[in-house]
Parts: sequence; C-alpha cells; structure tokens
Amino acid sequence: MSAPDHPIRRRDRALDEAEALSILGQAEWGVLATVDAHGWPYAVPLNHVVVDGALILHSAREGHKLRDLQANERVSYCVVTAAEALPLELATRYESAIAFGRARLMTDEGERLAGLQALGARFAPGHPEAVAREIAKDAFRTAVIRITLERVTGKARR
Repeated sequence: MSAPDHPIRRRDRALDEAEALSILGQAEWGVLATVDAHGWPYAVPLNHVVVDGALILHSAREGHKLRDLQANERVSYCVVTAAEALPLELATRYESAIAFGRARLMTDEGERLAGLQALGARFAPGHPEAVAREIAKDAFRTAVIRITLERVTGKARR
C-alpha cells in the first residue's frame, strides 16, 4: 500500500512538492505520527534533518514510538513554519508540510553515526567538537530512525 493521496480542500493554498520539501527541510521540529499494533494513534514532537531525500530522527532506544514502528512502519510527519496569528482576521499566516513514508531503525553502526552527525551538524552548525563529544557520550543509548519519503504535501497562507 502506498501513501494516501487525499486532495487538499483549499487548492488555492496548495504548494508543489519542491516547496513542501523546502519547508520540511527548513522546519526546526515536527510531529511524528505513528499507529500501534491495536490501531491507536500516537503523535510526538521531534527535531529532524533531511538527508538525501529522507528524514532522519533520533530517539531513546526503547519507548512508545519504537514499539509502534515495530508494529507498523507507515508514518506521517508534520511541520509548520512562519506561523503568525492574525487576530483581526481570526486567521493564521503559515507554511506547512506533511510527509508520508516508511520508518525504519538504522541498525548499521556507520549509518547510525552518520545520521547522528547530520542531526548534530544541523542543530549545532560551526561546533563540530561539541557534536563529536555528544555523539561519543550518548550514541550507545540513541536510536536513529530513517523515514523514506513516499509523498510530501504542502500548504500555505502567506
């Protein structure tokens, strides 16, 4: 089964895939949505990095989201940027993207460390020594998740 292709109701606000990917790459954090073995949804905020067209996330080595991913690899990940309330219009100016894909734990040690390095470089640019120190200290207790993107949609009110 491939990612859902539901039409956007407000087509005038729809973005093309390139714009949606750009928003996904710019956002500092997003919300990962999973479903457990019993069909219950779970959504959790995380930070991410886009590498070679895939999302890379990190996590503790056990917990709710990892149990969900064992049961069902299909996920969505939502980001919002440039959000600004417009009180006199009872509206919001925003840009958003929703990614649909399949998540897997990165088990190859080299791949895992490269994922952590990419996350570190994104959130601590110009501080490679701090990134290396934290990876050396915490990599053993950190899971790295790669989401292969199947579909990315975007919407904006600018």
